[in-house]
Amino acid sequence: MTGIGTVASFDAIEPGIRFEMLSEVVTTQQLVRYAGASDDYNRIHYDLPYATEAGLGGVIAHGMLTMGFMSRAVSQQAGESGLVKRIATRFTSPVRPGDAVLVTGTVTARRRKGLEAELDCQLTATVGEKRVAEGDATLRLVLTETGKEPPRSPD
Repeated sequence: MTGIGTVASFDAIEPGIRFEMLSEVVTTQQLVRYAGASDDYNRIHYDLPYATEAGLGGVIAHGMLTMGFMSRAVSQQAGESGLVKRIATRFTSPVRPGDAVLVTGTVTARRRKGLEAELDCQLTATVGEKRVAEGDATLRLVLTETGKEPPRSPD
């Protein structure tokens, strides 16, 4: 699967190009840490008996953590000189501890004005065969005069 980051020139980025990113496995510890970072201490995210009694079948991840995985996937595609201009997400199923989220993006449109370009992407997040979120994003890229993205610094 070709990713935006591997394309040599903006002109080569056509609608239909896909990229993907697999998250780390979600852990209960990660959910507790995310609760602290987001100030969202709803017990359905870390208290198994409470989440089960609430009818959720167990602990579920914060929806915004799932969106964070989606944001990371598009941010990686934008690169160091680009940015995520807009992202929207609709959650369709819960993510649970033990799940790894696969984010798949597809470029749906591209626009260029001088040395700036925008890409619209459709996003899907899945756990196995189950769709857990969907949405879309707009990336802004800064191009060099040759139409290529500026070189990225080595990691």
